[in-house]
Amino acid sequence: MRKGFTLTELMVALSVIGIIVAVVTPAIVKNRPNKNKMLIKKSYYATEQIVNSLINDDSLYPDMTSYCEDVNLPTDDNNYCAWGFDYTATGKLDGVEYSGNTKFADLFKERLNIKSEDAENNTFITNDGIKWDVSDTIGAWTARSGDAEANVGTFDSQDSHTPGVGKIVIDVNKDDSQECTQESGDCSLYEIQILANGKMRVKPEHTKAIEYISNTSIKND
Repeated sequence: MRKGFTLTELMVALSVIGIIVAVVTPAIVKNRPNKNKMLIKKSYYATEQIVNSLINDDSLYPDMTSYCEDVNLPTDDNNYCAWGFDYTATGKLDGVEYSGNTKFADLFKERLNIKSEDAENNTFITNDGIKWDVSDTIGAWTARSGDAEANVGTFDSQDSHTPGVGKIVIDVNKDDSQECTQESGDCSLYEIQILANGKMRVKPEHTKAIEYISNTSIKND
C-alpha cells in the first residue's frame, strides 16, 4: 500500500520552497536586464555615431577652418564664416539635397530607422520604440552678433561667434516618461546637447542617464 505525504511533510516542503524563492528572487531581479538603461545606452551611442559621421562628411559639412582663419571677417551676420553644423548651404546625400535650418535634423533622421513621424513637431519614433525630438536642432546653431534669441554654447571654451547648442530630447519609454535626474529611480527621458563643431554631452542635470551610459552593465542596479 502506497503512502501519501503527511500534512507535516507538505508544510515542511512548502516552507523550504518559500525560503528558496525568498533567497533567489532578489538575485534574479538584480541580474535581469534593465530595458530603459539598455535603450538609453543604445540611443546615446547611435547619436554619437551619427553626429561623428555627419561632421566628418565634407560633402555635407566642409572643413572651413583654413578659410575662416585666412579671411579678416567683421562681426556682422552677413560676413560670418559658417563652419560645422551651422554650415547650412546645400549638401547632397544619396542624391538628395539638404540645406537650411532643418539640414541637421533632416540628415539625422535619415540615419535612423523611423517607424512613425510627427513632422509638424519634428518628433519621430524608431523601430525600437524610442521617441526622438529634434525640434531644438532647427536653427539652433551658432549665435550671430546681436542675436539675443539664439541658443549659445554652454560647454568648453567659447569665443565671439559661439558654437550654439542643438538639443535632442530622447525618451526610451514614452508610455512611462521619467526625466533622468539624480532623484529619479529608473528613468527614460534625457537630453543630448550638441555643439556646431560636433562635440556632444548629456545635459548635466540628467545625471541618471550619465550613470547609465558610463556603466558597462545593463542590469538593474
